Amino acid sequence: MPAQLAHPAHRPAGLSRETPKQGAEDVLSHAAQLLQRRLPAFAESALARLRSASTYYGNPLLEPPDLRESAHTALECFISGMIVTHRVSESGEYAWSTGRKRAEEGVPLQAVLHAYRIGGEETWDALVSVVMQDCPDQSHLMAFAATDVWRRIDRDTALVIESHRRTGSATPDDGRKRRPLLKMLLRGATDVTHVSAFAVALGLPLHARYAVVRLRGPAAERSASAPAHEIHEGLELHWCPAEDGMAVVALLGDHSVSDLARVIPTGPGMRGGISTAVSGLMEVGRAREFAELALDSCTTDGELAQLSDRMPGAFVLLRPDLAREFAVQVLGPVLATEPVEREQLLSTLAAWLDCQGSTEEARKLLYCHRNTVLNRLRRLERLTGRLLARPRDVVDLSLALDAHRAGLRDMS
Repeated sequence: MPAQLAHPAHRPAGLSRETPKQGAEDVLSHAAQLLQRRLPAFAESALARLRSASTYYGNPLLEPPDLRESAHTALECFISGMIVTHRVSESGEYAWSTGRKRAEEGVPLQAVLHAYRIGGEETWDALVSVVMQDCPDQSHLMAFAATDVWRRIDRDTALVIESHRRTGSATPDDGRKRRPLLKMLLRGATDVTHVSAFAVALGLPLHARYAVVRLRGPAAERSASAPAHEIHEGLELHWCPAEDGMAVVALLGDHSVSDLARVIPTGPGMRGGISTAVSGLMEVGRAREFAELALDSCTTDGELAQLSDRMPGAFVLLRPDLAREFAVQVLGPVLATEPVEREQLLSTLAAWLDCQGSTEEARKLLYCHRNTVLNRLRRLERLTGRLLARPRDVVDLSLALDAHRAGLRDMS
């Protein structure tokens, strides 16, 4: 009778006593934990590969403004789902919201799928790499883990496809086609060949008077069903989602920027800025910068600022470092007074300037006696050495006040 083969006294190092499936789950969770610690660097690496591999996401004029944040969140959700059981569905939920959002923005489905495929490949490669580095004796178990990882990737990809298609079918084709072109114009496209093609696709004249409106705040958002192209009182408005609100490219025709301001909705939870008029589509990017300067000059919600009314403040916003120095140079002695007096002097100066130098109107605005206004203004003149009767001194005081206010907004 042949002798039976003896069982080894111990298992060779590296072989788990668990079944391959159980061992694969453990090593995958361990790898995900290691990768999670390196998530910021890993996400940046994956993002760099996406930009180099995708003609859409690699174009800074087309790239969604929230791409970096979106990539970090998607990878964090996916990796966490391999560590914590109750988070397994989060990456699928995020994939659904991403598909919907990209469809609303007009990003082609093929580009979104390409991004998810690259994200999946990068994640799998990174998981294998950390296992090879940290516990190479367990690396054979990644062959069993592959099925689970790629099933999750396939699930998220399918959700992106379905969400994008559903949203795309509900969103007017006109808006979806226009948004990528409008974004390129707003981000500064100036090549005449490209811009002339955009003009044809958008049905807009290449050379005409345009202005841009930038709206910011939660109330500035528009629903996906809202029209992307409207005509109000002869003004042609083209709406485009922006990172923190909305942008509007307006074909002015013979209308003024003030006419445009009258048809733009304002209210609580939003503020806006309007550029000066520019002479063609190739200047829309510059107009967007002007609109954002006007927007940054706003101090309260519901305000819609026209750059033409905020030119001095725009200079202040362009160089905040010089603005701070100028504010201290002109208003330094006032800023050094006690907080109560400082606020009284500055608010009185602001009211007097807003009332076109009328002491009577300023006292109504401040709810105080006319002599109180005069005494505060004289005190301000003594402290600053500048006289409100001298136009050049008034310019200095007005600019310094704008600079001081801008500095306070930056700190808040």
